[in-house]
Amino acid sequence: MSDERGESTDVYLAFQVIPRVREGNNFEIVDKAIEVVKAAGVPFQVAAMETTMRGDLDRLLDIVKQAQQRCLDAGAVEVITNIKIHNRTSEATDTFCTYGRGVTKANHMFVDP
Repeated sequence: MSDERGESTDVYLAFQVIPRVREGNNFEIVDKAIEVVKAAGVPFQVAAMETTMRGDLDRLLDIVKQAQQRCLDAGAVEVITNIKIHNRTSEATDTFCTYGRGVTKANHMFVDP
């Protein structure tokens, strides 16, 4: 997707869900949130502390909302969600974020649908 100047409007959004359950294992609830991301059809990377996605900001925020709801539907009594958004212009060739530059060894794990 592009803006009126022809620049990409894709962003990176990383989020972490912290569900609280009365019984059982909250990691099983986190897995339900990850299932939402995998089914969403956007590029993503699952890491130990957060999941990162790439795409249109509104679409990514909708996915986060769906992931939160899936946690609640799976038995969480509350969910804390931390979100980080990285947005940049084409002039940011020296950006501190390495996702797009291929600098980090972990980039090979970014899954394109």
